[in-house]
Amino acid sequence: MKINNKNALGNNKFFDPKMGIAGALVMGTIVFFINYDHGIGLGLIAASKQATYTFLAGGTMMRITENIAAYFTHDFVSIFLAVLTPTLIAVTLTYILHSLKGTPEPINSTIPTVLLAPWGFLWWALQKRKQLKTIQD
Repeated sequence: MKINNKNALGNNKFFDPKMGIAGALVMGTIVFFINYDHGIGLGLIAASKQATYTFLAGGTMMRITENIAAYFTHDFVSIFLAVLTPTLIAVTLTYILHSLKGTPEPINSTIPTVLLAPWGFLWWALQKRKQLKTIQD
């Protein structure tokens, strides 16, 4: 029995390390500056939690976006669900992460995810939808 770990686009269907690293750098930096006025130590705690979380969850969420974008045949349904599903998961998990001890501004630290994640997921879903059509043609 062979287990297929590839999605419709030929990528690992569970995790995207490149997007995880890119997201970790961006979001960790933003969260550091949001919490910096509480001191460098607390800023670094919040930033390191965000960067670690974004690497793991972001790499997974981007792959979920890709998988959903490539799964459905109808373009609108694919794009809509490929944005909505990981956005809801990412915002919820980010708030939970920052509600744990150590982040002085948990709601403010979640705002960048609320503002940036849907646009990032939309961009990625559109790219992957276009890639799928190229492969199919």
